[in-house]
Order: sequence, then C-alpha cells, then structure tokens
Amino acid sequence: MTAIWAIIKLTCRDALRSYVFQLLLVVLLACIILVPNTISGDGTASGFIQISLKYSLGFVSFILSLSTIWLGSFSLTRDVETYQLHMVISKPVSRGAVWAGKFLGVMLLNLSLLIISCSVIYGFIIWQYKHQKFTAEEKSRIENEVMVGRKVFVPVMPNIKELTREEYKNRLAKAKAEGTPMPEARTAEEQKKILTELRKQILANMAEVKAGEIKMWEYRNIPSGLTTPLFMRYRAYLGKVSSQDQRETGGIWAAEIAVSKDELLKNGQKLPEDSPAVQRIFVPRTPYPEKIMSGSFHEIAMTPKVINQDGVVRIGFQNFDAEGKSLFFQAGDGPLLLLRKCGFFENYWRGVLVIMLRLFVLCGLSCAAASCLSMPTAIFMVISYLSFGSAADFLIGLDSAMEGMPMRDFSEIIASWVSRALLLVIIPMQKFEISGMLANGELVEFYLIGWLFLKYVLLRGMPLFLLGLWLYKRRELGLIVRK
Repeated sequence: MTAIWAIIKLTCRDALRSYVFQLLLVVLLACIILVPNTISGDGTASGFIQISLKYSLGFVSFILSLSTIWLGSFSLTRDVETYQLHMVISKPVSRGAVWAGKFLGVMLLNLSLLIISCSVIYGFIIWQYKHQKFTAEEKSRIENEVMVGRKVFVPVMPNIKELTREEYKNRLAKAKAEGTPMPEARTAEEQKKILTELRKQILANMAEVKAGEIKMWEYRNIPSGLTTPLFMRYRAYLGKVSSQDQRETGGIWAAEIAVSKDELLKNGQKLPEDSPAVQRIFVPRTPYPEKIMSGSFHEIAMTPKVINQDGVVRIGFQNFDAEGKSLFFQAGDGPLLLLRKCGFFENYWRGVLVIMLRLFVLCGLSCAAASCLSMPTAIFMVISYLSFGSAADFLIGLDSAMEGMPMRDFSEIIASWVSRALLLVIIPMQKFEISGMLANGELVEFYLIGWLFLKYVLLRGMPLFLLGLWLYKRRELGLIVRK
C-alpha cells in the first residue's frame, strides 16, 4: 500500500503540472463562476433556477469527463515513453501496483474537483433562491418543482413494436385483397421506410387530442394511502411541435375520484338501490375550460383521492380549442405524475454520485486504452468507443420492429446481430446524464444508481479494465523507443 500511495501522490503532482490539465481547470472555474451568472432562463423564477442548475452541472460533468480521459491516458503513457516505468519496475513494485496507483490518482484528483465544483454550484443555487427577489408564489413553485426529489410515474403505454407490425400486416393484407399489392414494399429498404412512417403515425395518433375529443391516461403502481398531493406535469403543443406557432388554448382536466353514494344523491343523480356505497367517477377540475398556454410546461396539484385501492390513477382531458385545432401531448412531455420522495439536498448529491460513476468508467477506459497504446491513439480509441455508445439507441431502434417481418436481407440480419453483439460491451455515456432530472426535480432513485453500477461499471466496464491491466503487465518495455 505504501508504493501505491506514493504513485497516487506522484500522479496527482504530475497532473497538476500538465498544461492541458491546467487549461481544463481554468475552463472548469470559468464554467462554475460565469455560467450561472450569464443565463436568464425563460423569464420565470423557476426557469432561472432550472437553467442555472442544468447548465452548471452539465458543463462541470463535460469538462471533468475530458479531464479524466486526458489524465488517464497521459499518466500511463508518459511513464512508458519517458522510460520512468523502466526504473520503477526494477524496484520491488509490480506493474499492477503502478496501474492501480495511476488509476486511483486520476480518480482522486477528479473526484476532489467534482465535489468542490458541485458544492459551489449547490451553494450558488441556494443563495440565488434565498436572495433573489422572488415572490412567495414563485418560491413555492421552485420548492415544489425544482428543489425537490419527486418520483415520476408515466402513463401505461401499448407495445409500439407490435402495433407497428400489426398495422403493416393489416395494410399489406388489405392491399392484396383488393388486388393492388403495395409496390413500395418490394425491397427490405423500402419496407424499413414504411415501418418508420407507420411508427411515426402511430405515435402521432397516440399523442393527438382532437377538438372536442376526450383522451384518457392510466397510471399504475402508485402508493395508496398518501396524505400529500400528487402533481401532474404536462406540456401540450397546438397543431405541431413548433414554439413559434403556439398560443393560448383551452381544455378541461378530469380525474377519477371516489365519491359516496349519498353525495351523488344530494347532487340529484339517480342511482340503483343496490349501487355501492362509494363509487369512482370522473370529476372535472373546473366546470369550464381553463386557459392553457401551449408549448409551455404546466403543473397541477391533485388530491390523493385520485388513487384507488389498487394504486391506479386515471385522468382525462377534453380539448376545447377555440379554433378547433388538435393538441399534442408528446412522449416525455406528459402528462406525468410526480410524487415527492426527498428534499433537494439528498436528491442533488444522489445526482453527483451518478457523475462519480461516469468519471469512474471514463478513468478505467482511459487507463485500459493507455496500457498498450500511445497517448493520442488511446484518446482516439476512448472517444471512438464513447461515440459508438452514444449511437447505441439509434442502432437498435428500428431493428426490433423489423423482427419477424418478411423480406429482410441476409446482410441486414448479419449487421443486426453484429450490432447487438457490440452493444453488449458498449457503455452509453448518455445513461449517466442526470442534470436534466435534477433541474426538473425528478428523483434520482437508488435503483437507478445501482442499475448503472451493476450493468455498466461491473458487467461491462470491469472486464475492460482488467483486460487493460493484463495488457499492461504483458507489455514489452524493450520495444519502447523514444522518438
């Protein structure tokens, strides 16, 4: 341990002397100081806090990611190319200890910078919240929507892949029955284009609420017996998803609530004598259409009475647009149900823990690549690996919808299996992006942290780290020639 600790200190000292690291450190300080003070948000108090939090953490995560990749590659290759490692291994110090010391030194330096940076950002957010001239209503909204950790519940969605395939088969059967086969589906490429368009149409139809139409959403697995309110967040687009075409519109929200039989009878409703004592009926939030600004986020507080005994919530919306245009509720924009689970401090540092896992992965990948490559090549390999991981979702997006469909080329089937095999060892860094979640007050669950650690750090990252360590031990130092 004495040797590893000495290597950790030397690694940190060499890193601090690196001009590139010093430049990244200056950029990091500029991001911490300038970014929160140069953005204005959307003009609202909550928007200002959201944007400050999102951009500050995003920039810090990005700069420290670059720093980790650079230092991980620099620390291992520099000792080899300057012949310092040749002298070190002549002493009773194993190459494994050298590799571990370099890895831990890079991690220690970057984690220290991360904790300091995130502490400054947290302090700035709290200071802005307390000292800005926000009204009591604005502060209440910030507490409920931003500075909080809320669990997100999404509505139950059908199987889009099955719907797409079923719609394609129905159209194909209809065309054949009418004696007019679909000419555009003669090749696999054309079939893929049809499936893409069908998927877009299905998603658009699911998101659309026509004028006068009522749309229902159902949410499951919500804790019953709550005493605190739920919040529903949504953003509706008018006509199309384009901010310049948005205006004020109207609609009525309703939720299924338990109402006693006596109360219904008092309101003049006629019920059978054998009807249950408590019935669940849809109750509108307002007796008249409320004004809604399309293209903007809205939040509605909902009574816990909307949760039935099975943990299910059902809500509905009726479109009352004055010009008879459709409203669109895009996936990810709502309506979503949110339930408070913890405060801002706890949720914020959960998010910082996710960024720590991101830096851990990047450090391990950089050290593994630098174990057998020169520094420029190691950096190129890591960036290429990360770029492929960023495109992972795109690579398998439509392929699942093509399964079981006719006219798939053999080359496409091979490419599909190769892509899936590669994705088993790829770590998509976008999975570690949490600044948006924190800015929206969404809970960073321990389940998410554990899932990221198990799937991407242990199962995918650790084998690559161990491979790099093995290559480092096997590397022939006599072949290293200084240029």
